[in-house]
Amino acid sequence: MLQIQIGAERTADAGDLLGRATLGWRPGMSEAEVWEVSRGIWKFNADRALSQDEVQIINTEGTVLAVAKITGISKHGDRYALEGDLLLGDPRVGRPTPSPHLSRNPVTYI
Repeated sequence: MLQIQIGAERTADAGDLLGRATLGWRPGMSEAEVWEVSRGIWKFNADRALSQDEVQIINTEGTVLAVAKITGISKHGDRYALEGDLLLGDPRVGRPTPSPHLSRNPVTYI
């Protein structure tokens, strides 16, 4: 599984390659909103990411915010965005992740 840890909501840079106005997480966001702001743009090993079945989006406290099945990636310069099917209502959402994020990088492989 690929795991992406996101911090507090902030304004996206002008010209965000995915057209996002904000990045990060704030209380009350839906799973779909979390997925849209967190699926990219990341620096990761494309082959290794594609070999994973799922991605788990967590906040810095380790709470699962969204889970998606990885279906592909899109390239944006030297970085990537995940493509996938959001697993709405996944029972892991809202619970602490069983796999703590030990990396200093926001993207890790579990």
